[in-house]
Amino acid sequence: MPQLKLKVKKAGSTNPVTKKLGYVARVLTNGTAVFDDIVKEAGHNTTMHHAELRMAFELCLDSVSDMLKQGYIVDLGPLGKIYPSCSSGWYEHEEDMTLEDVKPSIYFRPADEVAAAIKGARLVWSKAADSEEEEAPAGGTTTDGDGGTTTGGSGTGGDTTGGTGTGDGDNDTPTPGDGGGTSYE
Repeated sequence: MPQLKLKVKKAGSTNPVTKKLGYVARVLTNGTAVFDDIVKEAGHNTTMHHAELRMAFELCLDSVSDMLKQGYIVDLGPLGKIYPSCSSGWYEHEEDMTLEDVKPSIYFRPADEVAAAIKGARLVWSKAADSEEEEAPAGGTTTDGDGGTTTGGSGTGGDTTGGTGTGDGDNDTPTPGDGGGTSYE
């Protein structure tokens, strides 16, 4: 398998804490691999029609959603695991935190093979022509559990490496800042 080469550009960004203008690194992608293209690609060299694969994927996604709603960690086998999670601000005193301060989120921890596709990437600075391509808004867009979308701020693409999760004590639970996955709020 060829090594991934990520084109990176320097993008202006405001520090959310200090409000100072500075720069962050942003990855320039080659676009989005849409679901239909993934289904067609997955069906090559099989006897399954792409409509059958599409239906199988959709049935799995329904099951994943149902399991998350029941509070389970969902093991997606060779893809990784999805954990129900939450985020909140930091409070010095326990009584200062309320449920309104807590936001439900989802945490994805990729399996080793999926993570290796990115970890082994070679980074290169983009050329001026690469930067002129249309990009997503600063902060990116994420989907919440109710079918809505949330546009992130001017951070590092709308997702946070590391994060927190809840688990069953089987040492699969991610820990803050472990760099093992992405938390989507």
